[in-house]
Amino acid sequence: MASGVEDYYLGSGEAPGRWIGAGSARLGLSGVVAARDLRAVLDGRCPATGRSLIAIRRPDRLPGLDLTFSAPKSVSLLFALSDENVSSAVRNAHDAAVAQALGYLEREAGEVRRGKDGVDRLPGGGFVAAAFRHRTSRAGDPQLHTHVLVANMTRGADGRWSALDGRQLYLQAKTAGTLYQAALRYELRGLGLL
Repeated sequence: MASGVEDYYLGSGEAPGRWIGAGSARLGLSGVVAARDLRAVLDGRCPATGRSLIAIRRPDRLPGLDLTFSAPKSVSLLFALSDENVSSAVRNAHDAAVAQALGYLEREAGEVRRGKDGVDRLPGGGFVAAAFRHRTSRAGDPQLHTHVLVANMTRGADGRWSALDGRQLYLQAKTAGTLYQAALRYELRGLGLL
């Protein structure tokens, strides 16, 4: 993933990525994603200073996770084939649903582990994440989806930055996907689709 960041996420010809997540704000990251900043956070470094934020570096460290939220095909077709007003409403509904699902994951799965063998779980300070909204699948057919690239680090309640507890993300992934789908349907209610 770290070697293909520019090609897939930043050079896709899609909408520019945007910083999201409470951890991004802690690092002063907002607005459009710059390649330099994205590479830094995936490497566990502060984008402003370049210094390492993660004290213990394992050789097999995973740089980040790609959480993908994809609209159903019917919604993707509505987005792709509608006039500007409807298309904009669908895009806004999708973005709101992604934000709700990501907020859930930050609260419920954004943890770190401490202590001998990592038995102590502490809440994290939010994700350092970049959202990349795409309009089509790799095959070129309509598929409204957002890749949320979450750097594998968060600031624990003890003030130390370290890797996320990936087990919690895995355990909460299905719930977050269901929450995204429910939120999307709710957000689309103004279009009279229910």
